[in-house]
Amino acid sequence: MSRGFRNSDETQALEEKATSEQINAILERDREQASHAADVRAHGHYGVCEDCGKPIGAERLEALPTATRCVRCQAEWEQTNRV
Repeated sequence: MSRGFRNSDETQALEEKATSEQINAILERDREQASHAADVRAHGHYGVCEDCGKPIGAERLEALPTATRCVRCQAEWEQTNRV
């Protein structure tokens, strides 16, 4: 084996580690969003977009009960905050 190349087991282990880290990051963001949504609910603002103040659609809340932004504002937020 030439220098600079990993064997397939090392490569697979690195890929699995990277995947695991990404999954953990996504799960942590989901936990943070759920906690934030609980705070919003506790303050009586459930179902109201935190950005524009308009009602969040019932279909969106049914599909994603932790939503704190309407579809339009969420799309804008995701464009601005791409990771």
